[in-house]
Amino acid sequence: MTQHRRAQHDGNRSAQKRASPAGVPQVGDVIRRLRKQRGLSVRTLAASSGISPSFLGAVERGDSDIALGRLALVAHALGHDVASLLGYSLRQSTPRFVEPARHGARGEGVEFSAFRIPGSHLELLVAHFAPHTRFDDSITHAGIDVAYMARGELVLVVDGVDYTLHEGCCVVWPSSHPHTMRNDSDTPAIAVGFATETVH
Repeated sequence: MTQHRRAQHDGNRSAQKRASPAGVPQVGDVIRRLRKQRGLSVRTLAASSGISPSFLGAVERGDSDIALGRLALVAHALGHDVASLLGYSLRQSTPRFVEPARHGARGEGVEFSAFRIPGSHLELLVAHFAPHTRFDDSITHAGIDVAYMARGELVLVVDGVDYTLHEGCCVVWPSSHPHTMRNDSDTPAIAVGFATETVH
């Protein structure tokens, strides 16, 4: 999991914010703005969201990331859903190019690229499977996973049960359950998906 940015980064946080594209509020900025519009204190909003005031304050200042589950609690307390809050926070006049957070492998012949979505714990994953390859282990983490089969066919295994994914299908599952993927076919396969928590 991505480690939280701590208060020791205060010295360069202002420079980081100045380097952000103009007019692009971060999630913490949006939370602060909506909280003040509703006349809520940090302590009141934190209590309504079930999180600590110190953590909420750190998120508003940009000193800490917030997981999607906690963001959903804050959004609900503010009368929003997560999608609208994230859409608002990422609104801008020009596209932003997101560099891959990491290229890696999950087994011989299985390569992936992970793209971190700024201001959230959402991550876009693109996985390439050579024929007759598989993850080298099962995965568990908080949140949910969504996968779309862009090419070929894969077998998704959740809690030991096989689910065949055909080209063009989309599937979602709770990622707190052990899961893995494999390619039993003679052709390469590509899966594209979202994870609501960074796992790489």
